Amino acid sequence: EEVRARREALAAQAQTLDARRETQERAVRRLRLGVFVDVPNLIYGAERGEGAPDGATVHMGKLLAYLSQGRELIRATAYSPVSDDPAEPVERQRFVEPFVRHDYRIVTKPMKRFQDGSVKGNFDVEMALDMVTMAERLDVVSIVSGDADFARAVELLQSQGVRVEVVAFSGSTSVEMRALADEYIDVATILDRVGV
Repeated sequence: EEVRARREALAAQAQTLDARRETQERAVRRLRLGVFVDVPNLIYGAERGEGAPDGATVHMGKLLAYLSQGRELIRATAYSPVSDDPAEPVERQRFVEPFVRHDYRIVTKPMKRFQDGSVKGNFDVEMALDMVTMAERLDVVSIVSGDADFARAVELLQSQGVRVEVVAFSGSTSVEMRALADEYIDVATILDRVGV
C-alpha cells in the first residue's frame, strides 16, 4: 500500500511538472504573425503625400523585418494589381517589383479597365478572406492598409483572439480602421527604419 501511495504521489508530481513545462513553453513561444499588404494603398499613400513626407519610399524588406521583429513570421502576402501588357514583365511592374526579393508571397491579378479609361486593381475580398482563413494559425495580423473596407475582417479577427495592427500612412488611413485596430502604426513615424 505504501508503494501504491508513492506511485500516486510521483504521478501527481509528474503531472504538475508537465503542466509547468507547458505553461513555460507557451510563455516563451514567439507570437505568430501574418502580414497582409494592400500594395496600392501603401504606394499611393506615399506618392500622394497622404501623411507621408515628400519622396517617401518604403523598403518592403525593411518593413517586413520591422513588423516581424521578435515574432515568428508565418506568412507575408502582398496583393499587387498588374498590367495585362505582355511587353511588361510582371516582376518588373511597380506594384510587384518592391516585393520580389523579399519574403512575401505575391498575389496578382490584372487591373480592370473602365470605359472612361481609368484602371483599378482591387483585392479587398481576397485579402480579407486570406486573413480570416489564417486566423487560427496567427496571434497577430499586420494589415498594411488603412482602407475601411477591411473593418469587418478586423472585427472577425479580433473575435477569434487575434491582435490586429493597422500599418499605413495617416492620410490613407480611415478613422474607422484607427479606432478598430489594437495598434495603429503610422508609416511616416517609422520611415527612419523602413525607408529607402
